Amino acid sequence: MTTRYILDENVVIYAQRGLNEYDQPNLVSRQLFDKIADEGPFSFIVDDVLWDKYDDQLNNPAHYHSQEGAYAMLRLWESLQVPGKIEGLGHTAPPFPEEDDIPQGSQDDKFIVRLAVEEAGKDTMLVTTDGPLRSDLASSGIQTRYGLNVLSPEGALAAL
Repeated sequence: MTTRYILDENVVIYAQRGLNEYDQPNLVSRQLFDKIADEGPFSFIVDDVLWDKYDDQLNNPAHYHSQEGAYAMLRLWESLQVPGKIEGLGHTAPPFPEEDDIPQGSQDDKFIVRLAVEEAGKDTMLVTTDGPLRSDLASSGIQTRYGLNVLSPEGALAAL
């Protein structure tokens, strides 16, 4: 069975830059990203909204790696050439009934929660550096209600 990963755009930016959420050199997000891209049975799960966020952020020169440029975007394009490595393009995850229960501070992440809810129960991990989002999904009951696996990059890498 394929383990599927929804990476929030910040995880992918940190993978590209070789940093963590504190802008310190850290390769955890890069290692996670590379394992999903290079090894199997793993795949990236995106929808059109998440792909557009990746595209906007990863093509921003401010997010380039100082030596490797747009590393993550190039790796994603390579992954598109591998059948089953990137799933979900061509659609947008639909709203779900309890999305208004997401606390106000995480409402801007509703798009990625929609995707996680849509993919719930399919051996899918939502990986985010956003600690408040992880807390909000737990405290709102959405994580439990839908059986979401929500991990930090460190937790996801350890689970591989």
